[in-house]
Amino acid sequence: MNSMLRRLRSHLDTAVDKVWSTESKDDGEKPLKFDYSRPEFLKLNAEKMKVSQDFMTRPIVTSNEPMTLPFNAGYAECINGGKSNVNEDQATAKQYFIDLDKHELTESSEEVPNTMQMSEIASGKISNKLTLTYFGMFDGHAGPDAALMTSKLLHKHIMDRLQTKIEVLKAKILSTDTENNKDNNCHDLDKFGNLDAVSLDSLIVGALEESFLAMDEQIKREKTTYSIRGGCAVIVAIFIMGKLFVANAGDCRAVLYNKGRAIRLSRDMTPYSERQRILALGMAKPDLLHEEFTCYEYLKRITRSDMGKPILYRGPTMAGWGYKIADQDDLKVPLITSTGNKSRLMQTIGVARGFGDHDLRLYDSNIYMKPFLSAVPEVCVYDVKAADLDDDDVLVIGSDGLWDLLKVEEVRKSVNDVLQLYNINNQKRYLSVAHELVTLARGSHTGNNWKKKNGDPGSFDDISVFVVPLKH
Repeated sequence: MNSMLRRLRSHLDTAVDKVWSTESKDDGEKPLKFDYSRPEFLKLNAEKMKVSQDFMTRPIVTSNEPMTLPFNAGYAECINGGKSNVNEDQATAKQYFIDLDKHELTESSEEVPNTMQMSEIASGKISNKLTLTYFGMFDGHAGPDAALMTSKLLHKHIMDRLQTKIEVLKAKILSTDTENNKDNNCHDLDKFGNLDAVSLDSLIVGALEESFLAMDEQIKREKTTYSIRGGCAVIVAIFIMGKLFVANAGDCRAVLYNKGRAIRLSRDMTPYSERQRILALGMAKPDLLHEEFTCYEYLKRITRSDMGKPILYRGPTMAGWGYKIADQDDLKVPLITSTGNKSRLMQTIGVARGFGDHDLRLYDSNIYMKPFLSAVPEVCVYDVKAADLDDDDVLVIGSDGLWDLLKVEEVRKSVNDVLQLYNINNQKRYLSVAHELVTLARGSHTGNNWKKKNGDPGSFDDISVFVVPLKH
């Protein structure tokens, strides 16, 4: 106990907000899985790539070419103010066709007309030819490699999982569509068991959950061969069958704006918001903590002067506060410190879910952040086809570089203000919204600082934003 306290006291004060990893000394000699790049849809040449990496001017880079993104969505980004060597955010947008009759899933090589998505839901029936539209955002930390690898491969994992489910997806659709069932004369619906026990939504959700775990496992497996530094927060939005599925593992955020209302489709997964899961894991598997951390929370740091005195505490399963007499175990460092976005796991990292970080551990110890850091996503389903939508309703997906600086309502106002300046047929309408949101969060360069219009500090973080219209 005394050696633990001495080590923690000597290191933790300087370890806060820093990432300590145990990558081998020759890790730099391993080849990269992917050469560093920016999102493919930006189509940056070497000159534009160099300009985008200027930490001093922090230019805002957008998808300028019309119809670069599905649904004519907008995207904008800017690099950080020098906190990391490169822009560690990554993003991906893809569109796929699913032919239920042929059991085929193929990637679109060109943009799909905006009317296709909703034509699949004509007359309340789901066609046997579906379109899937994918947007992904990946906020890297402690290196760009995990985010870059995820941006290149996660959608492939998702499509592979859906490919294996095409037969059951078709069977489920037919089982709920009497007319279509008669037309197709399907005789083998019971091979999957009781299809009434599962929904179409749950099949998509399951594919997303499987894919997230598979992607994280691939990062872990390939670290033995490639240099894959750091980890990343992950958020994915998928449009299919008139529904929007948002899968989140980290602190990127998706907010839907409909008729002036802001609807959160994800929550920020900080150590504090995930406290019950993390503390319960620590309580169930104390060997992971090496007797150095406690799974209790306190209103203040417990010291030897508190021994034998009454204190308030909260355990993993408690929503309220309990009362106990302080003992030696209460001198251990709390597994989670601080609250909200300032909370830290083992006083080291401020996210609780995401990919990578398989080597991340507390300095000078064998205490690893995994499995307290989880790759399991939370999936939110929103019924787009049932919503009353207009051309000003959008989905905003942003990295924490945006949301740490702008409140949900500030974003709503900015979205509304910019959209009023453009005709609904203007192809740069949503791109302009994305550009303005990044501008507001970054602020302007004043002296040695970046400041917002109101004089508050601007973001020094990487900032990335998708603005996706919902009325396709």
